[in-house]
Amino acid sequence: MKCISETVDVVIAGGGTAGHIAALQAARAGVKTAVIEAGTMLGGTTTSGGVNMPNHFFSTHGPVVQGIAWELYTKSKKIEGLPIPDYRKRRPVETPGYYSYINIPIYAAIAEEEAVKAGVNLHYHEFVADVKAVGNQWEVTSLGRGIKRLTRAREIIDCTGDSDVLRILGLGVLHSKVPQPGTYQYKIENIEHEQIWEKEVQALYEEAVQNGTLKKGDFAYPNMLPFKNYLDHGGHNGTHIYDADTSDADGQTRANLEGRARMLRMFKFVTSSIPGCERAVLKTMYPHALARETYRAVGEYIVTKQDFMQATDFEDKVCNAFNYIDLHSKEKGCDVYFHESRDMLPTVPFRALIPKGSSRITVAGRIVSAERVAFAGIRAQCTCMAMGQAMGAAAALAVKKGVSSRDISAGDIVALTVEHGAVPV
Repeated sequence: MKCISETVDVVIAGGGTAGHIAALQAARAGVKTAVIEAGTMLGGTTTSGGVNMPNHFFSTHGPVVQGIAWELYTKSKKIEGLPIPDYRKRRPVETPGYYSYINIPIYAAIAEEEAVKAGVNLHYHEFVADVKAVGNQWEVTSLGRGIKRLTRAREIIDCTGDSDVLRILGLGVLHSKVPQPGTYQYKIENIEHEQIWEKEVQALYEEAVQNGTLKKGDFAYPNMLPFKNYLDHGGHNGTHIYDADTSDADGQTRANLEGRARMLRMFKFVTSSIPGCERAVLKTMYPHALARETYRAVGEYIVTKQDFMQATDFEDKVCNAFNYIDLHSKEKGCDVYFHESRDMLPTVPFRALIPKGSSRITVAGRIVSAERVAFAGIRAQCTCMAMGQAMGAAAALAVKKGVSSRDISAGDIVALTVEHGAVPV
């Protein structure tokens, strides 16, 4: 096995939805940055996970999240030859948000291109195996095929989505007894929608569930949407995986097996039983199943449901969240909670991104310190991206000032992110 040593200022564990934005912000702020990513590309859930609709850049009243995430989005649209959508022309009757769809290959390649341009050291196919503090530095051991890497850094940002670094260090984590179901992304195309009758396909679906041809969760949202919705979307983001725990390799394997079994079962049912789907094609399958929640941080502050629903104006806010809660469950499929007013905009406090009792380490993305219901609102992709940019800024400022990231003021973090295009909060 080849042993490699590397010294940087900031190491980011996980190059996913939050991690790739954190890396770009830290590197562009002038500090040497490395990313350790177990997968094959940047973007995580947004790219390799197949959830290609980062939400939400805008509310009904204007921009909520912009910055580096919006920059990458707009660059990808230009390469596609598509106009940047004018969100003022949308009519968000069903939801206060706007879904912005990306072309996954283009977005992933642009994110990687910008990271290389900024000087980020990218290490794919490696996972964090050990972390320890040595003096005022971290020593991070990562393993990959034929490689053992020792990375020394002043600051570390845990963007793993499963609190991998926090758990290695023995820092506090929250773990719901009954976590939200995960999902598996795939796409069925070539459906002849003009042949689809809503009530007919609903009856066919319900009969298939009753006779055991389909199982609960194959279609995730029977409590709130007709089965026609599944067909309209070609299955995309329409399947639940119960007890999805992707926090270790065994759990990821189980989730992948269940997700693909559900995918194949649904495809067989659709093509054999639904008029207009005889020539349907299972066109796209993404590499790994996704969890909505596993382990998240116990921070210096835990955001409560009341904080989120009342849009508490935190003194140490570092980015916006969004104004509704999307809570998935096995029993109901999904519950959605809206704020009293669409003028209300929750924010994320810096304290919820600092692990309790820690120094020189922050978190970003879906391991934010929050109670379960509040977490179901904060975990939206654009909010994860905004948290990543804020913590990239915090780490960079800490390195430059020679202090711990927890000692950086929220105002200074926001000011730096705004310099890089973020929305003021």
